[in-house]
Amino acid sequence: MKKHSIEKLMVITVFSLFMVLNLITPAVAIVKTSTVNSYVIPIKHICVDKKFDKPLVKNVNSRLHVEIRNINTYAKEVNKPVLPVYRKTYILPRGSKILDIKYKHSQIHRIKLSEKIDIYKGGKWIKTGEDVFPLEEDTLVYPKNWFNYKVGGMIKEGKRVTILTLELYPIRYNSKEESIEYVNEIKIDFIYKEGRTKNIVSNYDLLIVCPSRFISYAQKLAKRKNSLNIKTKILSLKEIYSDYTGYDNAEKIKEAIREEIEEDGIKYVLLIGSIDKLPTRETWIIQKWRDQYWNATILSDLYYADIYDANGSFCNWDSNGNGKYGERFYGVNGVNDTVDLYPDVYVGRLACKNVFEFKTIVDKIINYEKKAKNGNWFKRLLVIGGDTFPGWGVVEGEFATEETIQILSDFTPTKLWASSGNLNALNIQKEFNKGYGFVHYSGHGFEYGFATHPIGSDEWIGNYYTPYAAALLNGYKLPVMFFDACLTAKLDFNSSDLRGYGIPIPFDITFPCFAWFLVKKPMGGAIATIGATRVAFTHVSSTGVHAGASRLALDFFSSYHNTTMLGEMFAEAQISYLKNVGRDYYTLEEFILLGDPSLKVGGY
Repeated sequence: MKKHSIEKLMVITVFSLFMVLNLITPAVAIVKTSTVNSYVIPIKHICVDKKFDKPLVKNVNSRLHVEIRNINTYAKEVNKPVLPVYRKTYILPRGSKILDIKYKHSQIHRIKLSEKIDIYKGGKWIKTGEDVFPLEEDTLVYPKNWFNYKVGGMIKEGKRVTILTLELYPIRYNSKEESIEYVNEIKIDFIYKEGRTKNIVSNYDLLIVCPSRFISYAQKLAKRKNSLNIKTKILSLKEIYSDYTGYDNAEKIKEAIREEIEEDGIKYVLLIGSIDKLPTRETWIIQKWRDQYWNATILSDLYYADIYDANGSFCNWDSNGNGKYGERFYGVNGVNDTVDLYPDVYVGRLACKNVFEFKTIVDKIINYEKKAKNGNWFKRLLVIGGDTFPGWGVVEGEFATEETIQILSDFTPTKLWASSGNLNALNIQKEFNKGYGFVHYSGHGFEYGFATHPIGSDEWIGNYYTPYAAALLNGYKLPVMFFDACLTAKLDFNSSDLRGYGIPIPFDITFPCFAWFLVKKPMGGAIATIGATRVAFTHVSSTGVHAGASRLALDFFSSYHNTTMLGEMFAEAQISYLKNVGRDYYTLEEFILLGDPSLKVGGY
């Protein structure tokens, strides 16, 4: 909040989300009204009546798989039964409040099971192959309730809204009796009060935040954006640090973003500067696993995108006020911080250490947007992958990237795969230099490059490192690249990391992480990258890509069918992941966009 504006600003309390379940054809009726400041707020009912078929129980690989006709989505909670779930998402105006929920279901039927039911195993850390989550004891009945819901505040097509994801569970599993219980019908009546939405004037679209030394080239970029009707405003860190209050500089920046949303209606935020110049947010994961504590910190720029919670209140990620942001406790007693996770603005970072790097990238952005549309190289897709976890029954990197080929079916694919025998540094270099619109790498990642495995072998292939990328000469034929891998966007990469790999560096120095190096590289590289700031996990099986890095990658490429604005693509991927996977704080917080969020993918 601005220091000189504290007394004049009013805190607007937005009513908590109402729950809507429009599963068939809802009946909506205004039953009465309430009045707030002479504004009449209608109170409404939404009535739902959903019917389900009898479950089908099949034996698949000595495990029982439960299905219901016309339901193709399943609950994915680690170490819990895989059960059908009917899921639907609603985009609602901010400021609605649920007053009451009334529901009933039909008679409960039971089916005794002859075998163990299929269990969702969860993902594995890409770096080590170990399980991501600890094994837990089964609950007696899963799920506990016949329905569930998730809410959040977010941006959708440039507008701030509330998202509601509703889930119906027509089947529950009883572990004590080794049976399932099911219902054929669920009826719900939601009674809610519409909230009053504040109109926000759209004076600007893009906010550039940068150190003062970068202002001149920020102005050059702003001139280009304004010519494209992307109205752009620049704020220096000096202005922000002097005009806003907050626990630290990162919170001051977030407060400035909030005010720019509310006063000028900005949609995109471009952060310019390495993390020693423009801070990121460090969040905390505390977990007890097999009698050992496993604690981790994550570097997250999602902090700057997640401005509001589901009620429209400022979401500062430190709800318990202890100075540790985004705390999550697993298997350990502790108070979780409230983190909404849904983006409210489209955020990207250019992690420039100096003016030369920023000048280079401004040149790349301007020329990319001018030339990509008419380049025959753009409609090409490069996929790179192998056997991420040899011996686990699926060739994860190839499986995931094949999905991307199907998603981007109008792009001409090139496969550098372990199974093709062409996955090596020379071929990677040759293909990069040809120019591609998108690149999807799926496998192991490091702060300085990537590599993966041949099928069924622990040997390394496809080793590609920063020194190789330094020789790229693809000019302005620049891809958007998703690193479905660990560590490639580790913004705090330094000599101690290399010492951890056995490289004896006696002095302390920082290095550009691999994902950022590709973006800042002159005369080639990438126009933007998405990667993980820490170790990532993935869950790929023969039945699909379920969670973690690979799932987020597929959601990102899928979003290209809905928008060609880079920041919107990334935000849509995050929102889709939240809808279908859930509140995976680790994955959503660690993956960041290194690029201009207002970039038009494929150019103008």
